[in-house]
Amino acid sequence: MIKLMYRGGAANLQLLAEEIREAPELSRQCTVEITYQETQSDSLHHGQLADIAISVAAGVATNGLYEAIRALIDRARDRGSVEPVDPLEREGGE
Repeated sequence: MIKLMYRGGAANLQLLAEEIREAPELSRQCTVEITYQETQSDSLHHGQLADIAISVAAGVATNGLYEAIRALIDRARDRGSVEPVDPLEREGGE
């Protein structure tokens, strides 16, 4: 299984997860998990952060599938900050 991970605003990533689940070409091949991060700041300028893990079933990875995921991630970036996260960084940081 291939896992793509991103970090960003929780509301934005929740919308991204819904878009992936609603896309017929992605919903059959991908699973999505959101992990909410604890925030250190009480500032109203920062919303809650989250990580999204997009898992793609092994053997089905095609250019079309990745292009569809990339297009939805680009839309999420238009709405707010979405940064790639190395899966090893997350596992080591827990």
